[in-house]
Amino acid sequence: GFIRDQLQRAATRRAVFRRLRIIGYVVAGCCFLGWLALFATHLMVLSLVAKIPAEWEKQFGDEQITELKDQGVLLDDSNRVAKLTAIAAPLLKVVPGGENFKFHIVQSDSPNAFALPGGHIVVNTALLDLADTDELLGVIAHESAHITRKHHARKIISSAGPLIVCGVFMSSRSGLAHLLGEGSGLMLAQGFSQEYETEADETGWNYLVQANIDPRGMIGIFQKFKSEEAQKVRGKLPQAFQSHPALDKRIARLEAKWRKLPRHTGFLELEPVAMPQTQ
Repeated sequence: GFIRDQLQRAATRRAVFRRLRIIGYVVAGCCFLGWLALFATHLMVLSLVAKIPAEWEKQFGDEQITELKDQGVLLDDSNRVAKLTAIAAPLLKVVPGGENFKFHIVQSDSPNAFALPGGHIVVNTALLDLADTDELLGVIAHESAHITRKHHARKIISSAGPLIVCGVFMSSRSGLAHLLGEGSGLMLAQGFSQEYETEADETGWNYLVQANIDPRGMIGIFQKFKSEEAQKVRGKLPQAFQSHPALDKRIARLEAKWRKLPRHTGFLELEPVAMPQTQ
């Protein structure tokens, strides 16, 4: 009886281990299929974004700028816009399509900036007052990356969900146009995800290096935003710089990139911001 009991207990343990292995395989299989679905969706989103005509981006951006002008949000100050354009010129030489970017200025106490499809970058006056030239270019490089990486369109399409993305991917271009039209309101109402903000930091940093501009300006402006945050005025911070990801992590990541750069000198001498007086 003792031997039989021992054999039964051993058989029971083997059965339990076998079931646990099967459950483990099932869980691993489900995780793999989930990852595969996410990866496939990501590829479909990139494929759909590549099909978006430049005319759509330009039309959408132009419409939003016109609306902001009609609302009296944008300053009619050609002198300061020209100065901002001149400051950004060395950077935009290396940004794909940067020669066609247009700048706009908003009177605001919030040190903010944002980009729109079609090459529009809107900068608040408080940012012009807060930032040194290299820091301002750090922000412009970041916003330029949102445009060149097509984050606006990617956000619209991704937000539709895997099933709709797959359906649009399999359908005609009209389905893509409908999806973009339906999601355009969402694009402006919400900020970018951590993935897009990190990608904009990385891409913008690379633009600065390629343009021979000291990329530490991006670190410097983040540190100034962090100081603002520490003074309990989070509400004044740009949405893009509030928490996606945390400023400390973004600063640490960029400082690590700085340490890895092959050279730390010889960057362009930049003129001070020194904006003209308001017209």
